[in-house]
Amino acid sequence: MNPAGLQTVIGLRLVSLIAFPMGAALLAVYQRSPLALAGLAALMLAVSLVERRRLSVTQVKGANLFMGFAFRLGLLIGVFILFTGVLTLFRDTALARSLALPDLLILGGTAALALVTNEVSARLAGRQINAVRTELQAVMRARQGGPAAEGGGEIIEGEIIDTDSR
Repeated sequence: MNPAGLQTVIGLRLVSLIAFPMGAALLAVYQRSPLALAGLAALMLAVSLVERRRLSVTQVKGANLFMGFAFRLGLLIGVFILFTGVLTLFRDTALARSLALPDLLILGGTAALALVTNEVSARLAGRQINAVRTELQAVMRARQGGPAAEGGGEIIEGEIIDTDSR
């Protein structure tokens, strides 16, 4: 198993997890409309549904969608308020009153980043799992009397006696 590949998979998942809170922080830094937070929460829910579909998890109901949207919106509003509050300490802050192109670019970029990192990490994780599966199958074949593994020991009545340990 490749530890560097596993670290890459975990790092990409971490990037995917923090993409939307960072999108909310970007909206605050650029003094964009708080209305964009609803769109960001909807995109966050959509990315979650895409990931569930990829993993074949089909237990999605209307009440769960509403609660998921509310939870995500609350999280993003909290991040937005926190960053806006910190920024007002250091400069005058005037938030935009409507959605505009910069809002849509931040929303689209954030969602695209989350989708791409999820897809890449899933493919890398699949390769890691296939490598582990191949190694395990080779070990199981060797134990069941398949092609014997190279070794310097003697087999007497099913026991392996290693000649190096004498």
